[in-house]
Amino acid sequence: MGTAGSSPDRAAASIVDEAMRELVRHTGDGQLTVGAALAATAALREAADRKLFELVGFARDAGASWAAIGAALGVTTQAAHQRYGPKPSAKAAGGAS
Repeated sequence: MGTAGSSPDRAAASIVDEAMRELVRHTGDGQLTVGAALAATAALREAADRKLFELVGFARDAGASWAAIGAALGVTTQAAHQRYGPKPSAKAAGGAS
């Protein structure tokens, strides 16, 4: 997949670039314009974000701690929980009368 000694960030950037080009080829008129590249990259970002939520759910179901999830994502435990944890209900947040 990557070359020997390549960093994960560089490999990911290459994969995203390739996926963006492939998505542009398969949608719209297939012309690689700045607008088409932006739209394709935004769609990839949304898909990756949905996949992260799904994988965090699988990790939690398997018993992973928020600390372990945060470490895997390169964020703090609190940041992982705030972003991917259950959202407080209106009643719990004091929104109920």
